Amino acid sequence: MMKDQSEHTLVVNIHLTRGLVILLCAALLTVAWLGSLAWGQKEAAASGRQDALTSAPAGPLAATADMRRYYLHGAVLNATQALTACASGYHMASLWEMLDTSHLQYNPALGVFATDSGSGPPTVWSGWVRTGYGSDNGTTDIAGQANCSAWTSSNSAHHGTVVSLPSNWTTAPQDIHVWTVGTSSCGSPADVWCVED
Repeated sequence: MMKDQSEHTLVVNIHLTRGLVILLCAALLTVAWLGSLAWGQKEAAASGRQDALTSAPAGPLAATADMRRYYLHGAVLNATQALTACASGYHMASLWEMLDTSHLQYNPALGVFATDSGSGPPTVWSGWVRTGYGSDNGTTDIAGQANCSAWTSSNSAHHGTVVSLPSNWTTAPQDIHVWTVGTSSCGSPADVWCVED
């Protein structure tokens, strides 16, 4: 038995109006535009991730690479050495330059550190800071004014302003204020706070 293998042709007539053609073209253009936007965002995100991976420094300092650095310099002999004690690229800090430490990065490679400092500054150790006040020998012993005659006096009867970070966080009202202030004799050895130029 033989099957009839005749071919059948189907003819479909489509009549497109001018309005339908315009609508189809607009739809195709919209799809193409949306696709290019999605592709561009994907490329930008990938590029941003790659930039972040290649430009960030290695190690724990990566998140704070652009922060200004500061440190507590070990003891100098007396106040007359305070202005020149800091390493190259640093200077003796004014308290106002370090008032908000959340915008600074401590440099433990140059500075004093304690057992539990991690990458941060030590508590308790105080250091001389500039005050922003006029030259004052500190005979009145007022923190914020005393500055060993603008760091030119090593007279033991004169005083300079020192600051430290608090180590007792339980004192009422239990606010952790940034700096504890006091004074120290200009003729005694003391640490010096340094901040990046």
